Amino acid sequence: MEHQKNNTVNVEVLIVGFENLTEYRVPLFLLLLIIYILTCIENILIIFLVCISPRLHCPMYILIGNLLFCEFLYTTDLVPLILHHMLSGRPVISHLGCSVQLSVSGAVTIVESLLLTLMSYDRYLAICKPLRYSTLIHNRLCFYFVTVFWLISLIFVIVVFYYVLYLEFCGPLTIDHFYCDFTPYVSLACSDITTLVLFALSVSVTLTILPFFFIVLSYVFIIVTILRIQTSAGRQKAFSTCSSHLLVVTIYYTALFCLYGMPRSDHYLNVYKGLSFTYFSVTPMINPIIYTLRNQEIHKALQAAVHKIRTVYC
Repeated sequence: MEHQKNNTVNVEVLIVGFENLTEYRVPLFLLLLIIYILTCIENILIIFLVCISPRLHCPMYILIGNLLFCEFLYTTDLVPLILHHMLSGRPVISHLGCSVQLSVSGAVTIVESLLLTLMSYDRYLAICKPLRYSTLIHNRLCFYFVTVFWLISLIFVIVVFYYVLYLEFCGPLTIDHFYCDFTPYVSLACSDITTLVLFALSVSVTLTILPFFFIVLSYVFIIVTILRIQTSAGRQKAFSTCSSHLLVVTIYYTALFCLYGMPRSDHYLNVYKGLSFTYFSVTPMINPIIYTLRNQEIHKALQAAVHKIRTVYC
């Protein structure tokens, strides 16, 4: 048994997502590298500001910081290895590496869904229950929730990693994608995957689909409350407090439903790969921009940090 396990762990998986894009390999590599560098800079900068700026020590920015950490973790789980494959021309990954990659990306998706749900509840309280906001949600409560979210994702990682690691494969492992996606990979196994698929499906429904309906319900109440505001200036001000989050939620779930609801037939394969490429590369780059573009609090925190650095070093 131990010998079989070691053989499985050392099996190489061939990733052939870029097979038909050989002539575009160099420009795609440069594009993805630039996007990844910008993503890292943006996300790390905002996380740093949330950590050091007292004005950002409130529930919404704590949640934004964790969300952007998820984006950074997700893109870092996938992009460096994809860049290596594009540069080396040898797109292979071990079964162990593939198990880690799909487990981490799945766990991050869970945490993101739960964070977006809690953020929608935060916006609901800010707009619909402003007088009770500080008593119903506060920093300590946010830390508790975020800790639970990461613990849930850790349990998911351990369970999925264990099941995937012990899968048995009967033939060559080839995935027509850019990375180790869950469904294409486990479908290559010749061992029974029923338990694994049922577990992944139940987790997806419970921790991704149900949060979506909670978010929709929150925004129904938010929109009703905004429409009841008498002045247009008041309605605009109320809507501006949740517009960034609403846009991020829309992009996130639109991409998620398109990816996992799309048929995996050969006819749609290139469309699926294109959407995946956009999802893991572009989305983590634009989310920090959405949250900071018109956010005066983050602008002030950045100015204060720059001024402090100048004071220390100049």
